[in-house]
Parts: sequence; C-alpha cells; structure tokens
Amino acid sequence: MASGPFAALAVTAVCAVLAYALGAVGASGALGGFVVGVLIYVSLGPGGFAVLALFVAAGSALTRLGYSLKERRGAAEGRGGRRGARNTLANGGVAVVCALLAALTPYPAAFAAAFVAALGAAFADTAESEVGQLARRPPRLITSLKAVSAGTDGAVSLPGTLAGAAAAGLTAALGYAVGLLGTAGGVLLVGVAAFLGTVVDSLLGALAPRLGNELTNVLCTLAAALVVLVVAMSVMLD
Repeated sequence: MASGPFAALAVTAVCAVLAYALGAVGASGALGGFVVGVLIYVSLGPGGFAVLALFVAAGSALTRLGYSLKERRGAAEGRGGRRGARNTLANGGVAVVCALLAALTPYPAAFAAAFVAALGAAFADTAESEVGQLARRPPRLITSLKAVSAGTDGAVSLPGTLAGAAAAGLTAALGYAVGLLGTAGGVLLVGVAAFLGTVVDSLLGALAPRLGNELTNVLCTLAAALVVLVVAMSVMLD
C-alpha cells in the first residue's frame, strides 16, 4: 500500500465510500471517517490505517451480527446499524490525537502504541456490546452483578467479555504485524490496556449513565491510551 498525502486521500476516500455503500456508516459517518482516516494515514502510514480498518470492518460486521434479535430486544444500534460522525469521532478521536503526536513529537513509539491501544479499546468495547447482546443469559451490572436487560449501560456478560478480550488481543497483534509495536511486551501491554479501557467504559456506564455513549467511548479509549503512555514513559525515564 502506497504512502503519502495523495495515497492517504485516495485510499481513505475509497474506503469511506465503500463503508457508506455497505451500510456501515451514514453520510456524516462517512465524512467523519474520511477525516479520521486521512489524519491517521498521514501520521502513521498504511500500518496505522490498517489498524483503523480492522476496527471499522470488524465492528460493522459485529453490529450486523444477529441484528434482528437485537432489534427485538431493543438493544440494536439505531438507523439499521449505520453510524454517524459523532460515533466515529467518539471512537476515533483519541486515536487521531495519538497518531498526530506520534508523527510530531520525539516519542513516536510510545504514541504509536497508545494509538493501537485506543483503537483496540474501541473495537473491544464494540465487540463486548454487540456479542453480549446476543447472549442467552441476561447480562449483569458490573458494579453489583445484578441481572439486567440487554443494552443496559454498564452491563457485562461472559460471551461479551471474551469477545472484547479477543478484539483487544487481535488489535494488538495487528499493531505488531504492521510495525507499530516492536516487542512482545508491547503487544501484551497494549492488549491489556485496550481491555482495561472497556472496564472503564462499563464502570462509567453503571455509575454515570447520564454521560452518554459518545462521552464514555471517548473516556474508554483515553483510558487505554493513558495506561500505555504511563507505562511507556516510566520505562523510558528509568
């Protein structure tokens, strides 16, 4: 895959149009995704864009998985699963900032790892939610373990948790494969941080449901990125 501003514009435009045509995003989501994709591609090259593409493609597939059942349970993503600009920016905003800082600061490795963790948390959170909504048993509130209905803020389930852990690990593995993570230790750190981001998301959903989904998504990805940065910076300063 080519790199550079022209390639960033061309590849991202094609992917945004394709995502819209396949029903993954609405018009605003396609535009927001285009902006996010270009900034990530310019900052981290094809590898960074590949990590973003994993989240978008797999997240969209999981959203559509069992969609009719989710609708009947009242927990399905609105507008037929099409996501808008607010959702795109809530899930990708922190990753964009990390990508830009990786390109513009003397700490490219640390911020590249934080970028992967942020998108890993977004993917893991989506996996937990979409898979968990299909579980036969009702989910439980993370703070009390009380059984609640599917789609309740702060609800967790075993299938959803396992799916989230797998998504976090897959994102970290891809980050290593495309050269954004340099060591096995980095892969483990990013995978754990991404999963911890979803724990933060669930806790916020249970304790402060009025924050709304978009803000909790931002905080989920921010928590994952900060865990990586704190560990990475502490290692560099030792």
